[in-house]
Amino acid sequence: MTKIDIKLYDAQDDFVNDPRRFSCFIGGVGSGKTVAGAARAISAAMGDINGAKIKTPNTGMITAPTYNILRDATIPTFRELAGDLIVKMNTSNPIKALLSNGSEIYFRSAHNPENLRGPSISWWWGDEAALYGRKTWHIMIGRLRQFGKPGYAWLTTTPKGRNWIYQEFLGKERANYTLFKAATRQNPFIDLEY
Repeated sequence: MTKIDIKLYDAQDDFVNDPRRFSCFIGGVGSGKTVAGAARAISAAMGDINGAKIKTPNTGMITAPTYNILRDATIPTFRELAGDLIVKMNTSNPIKALLSNGSEIYFRSAHNPENLRGPSISWWWGDEAALYGRKTWHIMIGRLRQFGKPGYAWLTTTPKGRNWIYQEFLGKERANYTLFKAATRQNPFIDLEY
């Protein structure tokens, strides 16, 4: 099986390796949120969330608030990191990737949350999730049921005030929820001048 090496800084690594079911990474522009989300998606598709084994092959879903963000940022980052793990990628509707272990990943826009209903998945990554409505969260949590087991969900986003993400991850204390934060300047992989 192909192995990949993804370089992460501490906050990204903590997020990628967090064992809780629901995680969120909030960071400034260029802080590496999308890279961290994609790295966690690759780990989940390959059957591991920080030592918690997930049955494979499994099905996961990656969403962005619009098809433009999905096409221009989320998918290119995922493809770059996954590299040779991707054995087939359908770039037309439906957008779907097949990985070397047989896992499938669907890529969808969350602009109309009702269109996200249907599939049973093991995991979900929502990129730039602060631009979603709360309804997207509730619909996607209901998809996390593949193999009759509760799945994992994580979000990556730029902060947008005290919105639904604030309420879900900071508004009340819950055992299976965790929040990670990073400033742009924490990312050692971008030029300091930026």
